[in-house]
This record gives sequence, structure tokens and C-alpha cells, in this order.
Amino acid sequence: MENIYLEFYKEQTRKLHKDTFKDIDVNDYQYLIFEDPYIMLDHDILIGRLDRKKSFGFLRQELEDIYIEYQHLSDAMHDDIVLVKEDVEPKVVYIVERALKVLIATVRKHKKGLFFEPEEFIEKRLFVDEYPGLVEGHVVLLEVDSIDKLTVNSHVKKVIGHVNDPDINTLKIVHAYEWPDHFPKDVMDDLDNISVDIEQEKKQRLDLTNDLIITIDGADAKDLDDAISLRYEDGKYYLGVHIADVSHYVRNGSFLDIEAYNRSTSVYLADRVIPMLPHLLSNDKCSLNPDELKLTLSCMMTLDENAKVIDYDIQKSFITSKRRMTYSEVNQFLKDGKSLGNKEIEDMLLSMNELSLKLKQIRKKRGEIEFESSELGFIVDKQGKVLDVYERSTDDAEELIESFMLIANETVAFHMHHADLPSIYRIHEKPDVVKLKNALQMVSRLGFSVNMKQLGRPEPLQMITKNTLNTPYSYVVHMLLLRAMQKAKYSHQKDIHYGLGATYYTHFTSPIRRYPDLILHRLIHLFVLGEAKDLKKQIYHYEAVMPDIAKHTSDQERKAVQMERDVAKLKSCEFMEDKVGNYFKATITQMMPSGMFVKLLNGIEGFVPLRELDDYYMYNESLLTYIGRRGKKYRLGDQVKVELLKVDVSEKKMDFTIVDKKKNKKK
Repeated sequence: MENIYLEFYKEQTRKLHKDTFKDIDVNDYQYLIFEDPYIMLDHDILIGRLDRKKSFGFLRQELEDIYIEYQHLSDAMHDDIVLVKEDVEPKVVYIVERALKVLIATVRKHKKGLFFEPEEFIEKRLFVDEYPGLVEGHVVLLEVDSIDKLTVNSHVKKVIGHVNDPDINTLKIVHAYEWPDHFPKDVMDDLDNISVDIEQEKKQRLDLTNDLIITIDGADAKDLDDAISLRYEDGKYYLGVHIADVSHYVRNGSFLDIEAYNRSTSVYLADRVIPMLPHLLSNDKCSLNPDELKLTLSCMMTLDENAKVIDYDIQKSFITSKRRMTYSEVNQFLKDGKSLGNKEIEDMLLSMNELSLKLKQIRKKRGEIEFESSELGFIVDKQGKVLDVYERSTDDAEELIESFMLIANETVAFHMHHADLPSIYRIHEKPDVVKLKNALQMVSRLGFSVNMKQLGRPEPLQMITKNTLNTPYSYVVHMLLLRAMQKAKYSHQKDIHYGLGATYYTHFTSPIRRYPDLILHRLIHLFVLGEAKDLKKQIYHYEAVMPDIAKHTSDQERKAVQMERDVAKLKSCEFMEDKVGNYFKATITQMMPSGMFVKLLNGIEGFVPLRELDDYYMYNESLLTYIGRRGKKYRLGDQVKVELLKVDVSEKKMDFTIVDKKKNKKK
């Protein structure tokens, strides 16, 4: 029963076509009605996520939140998906899906023996089945067996470590997401079964070992899955994007393949990488390390003087990277003219940068929206202690690689679609009109000109991002617009990529760290390069399984992104823990009734509770301003000076207050 109601939540709709469900009798479901051809939620039934507070709750919905009194919350817990009956006093009538599936807990000791202290407050008594060998300080993963009115019943699924372990806080987060932190034995044993006859492969592949091919990555990158080459002759660019042929090593249905699919992505945390594939593949056999012969899939494109693709070829190949370059050294050459000690590579990089700028201009003309987002970088020691925090930035070298990967992804997507082959696409649908309208109204309140007549078209948004780029409001405006956007996802059907302004788009260039790229390579081998033994059967198979693959990999990607954010918050708190009482320059980035979020110069974000300010403040939504009784004002986007009041590492939160510069000496 639960899964049927869950479909309404996933689709954020009140009605679904009857073909969505197979042979269900609506009479078996208390809160459904049938109005041909739709199956609908009953007229007074709402579905959403419960945001439960101590004495009340909210049903969080797409457009409007519903307040629920404590006595009408039933035994629903925070983040449960619930059905709520609309009435004079709305009440929870059915729990569709429990959010609490696992718990992280620390083993504590008292007079009567050991007990389990959960990381999060659960408002119910926690019962845990007996588990041998536990001592005080053990950190464990509990799996929830059942939840009733007063209790949460669980058992120990795994011992994660001990509170004294140096990286235990990161491990808590990883295990809370139930993300595997090691490879099972059968997966590692599978590595021994990989047998590749390089000499035989060379006979069947395009030999590109004499081409000038290089890699450009971050200095600490070890999984090098893309290499590039470029010739400029007779007014044409001959661009090669050469990608590690991972699917040749990871065979369909192998333990390696199953594990890679389950993970779907590598996870890049502040102090570690959890790879999708074992290091023997990700850092060695498949990684395009310099001066090593590697098997690749190459997308070779011919572009005219205006950077338009006029011809392309997708081939299996083998290459030898001539140099492993870093973003920083390429940027130093392109921006400061610092020599790389190789004239041939320098000339190629200059042509590459020229082509990259032309490609960027094309994307801009067709509707690409350049959002400025904030991503934290961390410098950590071997014990995982954060030594420094900084905001990551992109420059010419990063944009060069991005441009070439984008055009390769578009070219492959174009080919798969027009060849009418099973594929996986990266899509980004048009923004929700209501969300976008609300965001634009907030932007206009900040004093920027907004075109409300062309909602959904990229040109007005391009103008806003351009006009705000070098203003104090840049980050705030870009975040407002980003929150109004749909989330990009994988799909078995072609659709636009709104943010890039692309008609065709896929992920082809990172098969070491993304499963969609790996499965696309497998499809290219089978259908583009003609390796399918039974073409009709294989096409039928992949057309059938691709919707599930797209959904699973999208779900895993979202989970990985949230885990990365949680670890970034944790490490930010650990870094700031000894800085309580210090002052910082900050920008007000978000406002809500209980307070405001601020962002420091190094990118770290925290919260300013209204109760910590020196006056009673009211929030004026039309002005995006807090106004104090004594006339003092704080507005969204204002630059302020803040004092760090409190850091809660376990909650991954930090509180600030705004400091009056006149009354405080600089600290």
C-alpha cells in the first residue's frame, strides 16, 4: 500500500494516470478515489514530508506548508512521509514511509550496564537487541526494526569504531547514509579475473600513441579518466577527447559491475575519497597516467573556425598521455605566461584556450546560465584534522576542460539519439514557474531589474546573473535563482539541459567515478562499435532496464551530494571550534523568521538567531529586511561583522551574532 501513496509524493502531484498502476482496486485504499482516467488522492487529503518540532509540526509541500498541532501528529516522526487530512485542525492520518531506518549511536555505561545514546533526538525510547563484545565508547550503526507509539526497536548492524578514533565523526556520517566504505571480498577477488590482451586490443583499436595527448586535473587527483588533444589546421580545430575505457575492464554482471552500480558514484569528502571502483582500477589500470599505454574510447570532433562541430567520430583507441598537468600550472601559463618547458604543449594549450572561449560564447548565446556557486575546499592532515578552509575557484584551465568535456558529452548524446539507440541522458528540465516567480520577486526587492514577462526563458536570467556578478549581492541572487531551478537527473529519454542550454546532453567523460558514464560506454561498445552478438535482444534488454538505471543513479547521486555537504559542515565546525569569540566579516545570505544565515569570507556558513541580537527585530518580507525597534536594519545581502558564539560539532551547526563595529574593538 505504501508504495502507491509514495508515487504521489515522488511526482509531487495529487493525481496520476491509471496506467501508472497495474490492476489496483481503489476501494482497497482508504485515501484514494478514481475519476477516469485518473487515480487521485481524496479531496481533503494532502501528502508531504513532516517537519516535526517539539510541540507542533509542519507538512512540507511543494507550494504551501500546513501547520499541525502536537495532538494531531499521531506517532509520526521528523521527516516521515505522511498523509494529512485537511480540516479545521489538520491531522496526520497515515504514515506512508518512515524516514528513520538507521541510527548512529554511542555505547555508554551506567550502574546497570551499557546503554545506547543516539546521535539524533528521537522522542521515543530506544530498544536495542543484545550484541556481544561491545564496550563503552563503541560507535555503532543500528538498524530500525519497528516503530510504535512509544518505542523505536532496533538491532546492531555494525560496529563503526570508537569515539577515540581520529576520523570517527566522518565515519558516522558515511554510515548514517549506509554508504559502503570498503569493497567486499567477492569484488576484490573479481579483480583477479580481469584479463586484457593488450597486444590483441591494439590490433582492434585506433593507435593514437603518436598524438600529443595530455591530462589536466587537480594536483591531488589520482583517478584520471579524461585526456585531450588538439590540432589546428586550415581553419579547422581537430579536437580529441579520450576517455578511459572502463567498461572493457568492468564486465556486465560481474561483482565489480554490481558494486559499481550499487554505489553509482565516487564520493569526494573533505578528508577522503570513497571510490566507485577499487583503487587497482580507478588509480592504476584505468587511470590515464602519463607515459603508460591505456585503452580508451575517443570522441574525435572537427570544429570550424566558429567552434561549431561539423564532423565527429567515436572510436575505441589506445593512447599514451605525454604529460600529467595540473590546473594551477596551466593557469600560471595561460594567465601569467609561466613557461611549461615544452613549446609544443604550450602552443597546443593556447589553441585549446582559444577554442574553449569560443565554445563558451556559443553556450552563452544559446542560453547557458552561469550560476556562481560556493564549494569549500579543505586542507587536512593525515589524522583528518582541518588545517585550513578555502572557497574553490575556477579559472581558464578548469573552464577549458569543462568546455571540452561538455562538447564531447553533447556530441555523444546527439549520436545516440539520432541513431535511435538505447542510451542514458543527463537532463535538466525547465524551472517551476511558481518557484521562479517567487525568486525573481525577491531579486527585484533587492533593487535589480527583472523581466517577469518571459518566465522560463534563459535570457532574463542570464541578464540578472551578469548584472549582479561583481556586486555584494552576487552570491545571494545566484543562490535564490539556483533554489528555483529543477535538479538535474539521469533519464532514458532525451530532454533538454536547461542550465547548459543544450538540446542533447549525456555523461560520457567520467566512467571511473560515475556509473551512467560506464553504462553509456557499454552501450557504445555494443551498438555504436557493433560488438552486440544479438542486436535486437540487446536493444530490447537495455531499453527495458534503462529507466531503473537512470532512477537509481540519480538517487545515489543526490545521496552522495548530501553526504558531501554534511561532511563539509562537520569539517567547517571542527575548524571553527577553537575560534569562539573571534570576529569575522560576513554576508547575510538567507533570512527566515527565526534568524539569518551568514557566509564568511572563507565560504563557511553559520546562523544568526534573532534572540542573540541587541534588539527586538521584525522581518519585513517585502523589503527582505529585519527592522529593530530602535530603527536598526539588516537586509539580505548586507555585509556585516559577526562574532562566533557557539559551535556544535555533533549537530554540525554554528551560531553567530552581529557585532556593532562602534562598540567593539577589532579582535
